[in-house]
Amino acid sequence: MKEWIDFETLKNKWMEEGEFRKEYEALELEYKIALELIKARSKAGLTQQEVAAKMGTTQSVIARLESGTMLPSVKTLNKFAQATGKLLELHIS
Repeated sequence: MKEWIDFETLKNKWMEEGEFRKEYEALELEYKIALELIKARSKAGLTQQEVAAKMGTTQSVIARLESGTMLPSVKTLNKFAQATGKLLELHIS
């Protein structure tokens, strides 16, 4: 029987590899945005379908936004924020 390794342990091991670290860091912004979208929708108690209806789009678009595989426009982020009853804020640090 194989021993299970938790994600953080595995990620830390992979981060030691230069190429993995480079690719991971290149996608960091997309994943941070995706996590914020998921948190906003969850806190609003809405399904992807409900957010999609409020935004005038489809559930599959919301799923792609929340997957972190695409970088949405500021306009799309603002529509998402409004659909979840939130305010879009941008911070540069």
